[in-house]
Amino acid sequence: MDKVLATVVVLALIALALTGMAIAWRKRVARDSRFQIIAPGAPIVSHSSAPAEFSGLYVATTLATDPLQRVTLPGLSFRADAHVLVSMDGLSIAPRGEKSTFIPAAQIVQIHRTQVAIDKAVEKDGLTAISWTAWDTLAQEDVEFTSFFRFSIPEVRLACENALTSSFPNAKATSKEVAS
Repeated sequence: MDKVLATVVVLALIALALTGMAIAWRKRVARDSRFQIIAPGAPIVSHSSAPAEFSGLYVATTLATDPLQRVTLPGLSFRADAHVLVSMDGLSIAPRGEKSTFIPAAQIVQIHRTQVAIDKAVEKDGLTAISWTAWDTLAQEDVEFTSFFRFSIPEVRLACENALTSSFPNAKATSKEVAS
């Protein structure tokens, strides 16, 4: 009888933990649903020229002002292997198992390297970070996000960063400028 009671208690605790995680995830998705990736009035375009394609790991997207807060934007919720397409029109991020997300070139703000994302730490300057803006429908203003990528092959990372900096020359450079 003691084993049955212990089993029931453990299963109840597991069910409670899973329910709590599901509720927290739904709240996060509801909180982030106010962000619109393509700003109002911006033309909806796709890649009109042949985009350069790169494969790597999509790590996370965070608020630029709060890098410890992961956001759950459509297509950018989960860490996964991803295809990154870069053209003069913008940037497409297509994590495996998620829909592709297109960010217009006018919304790309900064391209730089970093060592740490919300839950990933690597060697010095091992992550490629792309900062971009989206529209906050609640506050009626632009909000800056940063998406982090990890390319396991240095040549692929360098080629992607070169494509990003040449496609988006208006993006600000930082002390961790990517063109090495």
